[in-house]
Amino acid sequence: MNASSPGARISRLSVRRSHQEVEAKMLASESQLRAIARLREVGGYRLRPRDSVRLHSVYLDTADLALARHGIALRLRRQAGRWELTAKWAGRIAGLVHERPEVTLPLPRAPRFPFRLDKGFQPRLEAIVAHQPLRPLLITQIHRRRIDVLPGARGTRRPVAELALDRVRLRAPDARQAAEAYCEIEIERVNGTRRDVTNLARALRRQFHLSPSSESKFARGLALLYGSDNEPVHHFR
Repeated sequence: MNASSPGARISRLSVRRSHQEVEAKMLASESQLRAIARLREVGGYRLRPRDSVRLHSVYLDTADLALARHGIALRLRRQAGRWELTAKWAGRIAGLVHERPEVTLPLPRAPRFPFRLDKGFQPRLEAIVAHQPLRPLLITQIHRRRIDVLPGARGTRRPVAELALDRVRLRAPDARQAAEAYCEIEIERVNGTRRDVTNLARALRRQFHLSPSSESKFARGLALLYGSDNEPVHHFR
């Protein structure tokens, strides 16, 4: 691997972040997203609007989808000019809540393709990839409105969760037009508990008649572009 490529030095220049992602996901219409954005309280929680961001994500895999076959999604994401690399495992779904382990590594510069994993990022991934180059598999473009979820008690400023109102576009790496566009709501635990995520999701679902989403954006895109009967897709359902 060329020493100038981004994969050559990321483990020496950056710090990995590992945690258990706990989130609820629901599908919504454009009008439901706008109505929720106007809320300031729901289900006993206070809602504090934070900002809007645009997220450009590139999902990677080998030519034979080795990572997807092991239930792993590998994502490069750009936000405000900064890139990070995240690996997510399939995890489990219980009711409205998805739980999965993930590892994130900030990158010092924009990635180049084909991308190669650096030694030390995640040994299990390195063994699966076996030095094969990683190429773009799926592109997602998200316009996300972020809202802090606070406990009902006034004066408490630490959010228990983040409420994300997403407008999502999925496309193949070589396509200019989106293959699918949809709206989705994510509630991710921050300083709170799994119960906070569940309670807020139930309150929003009751008030707006939202449908639960059992698929991640990666799983949805994988099924859309490569067929729902494709064997790797089954690992994310």
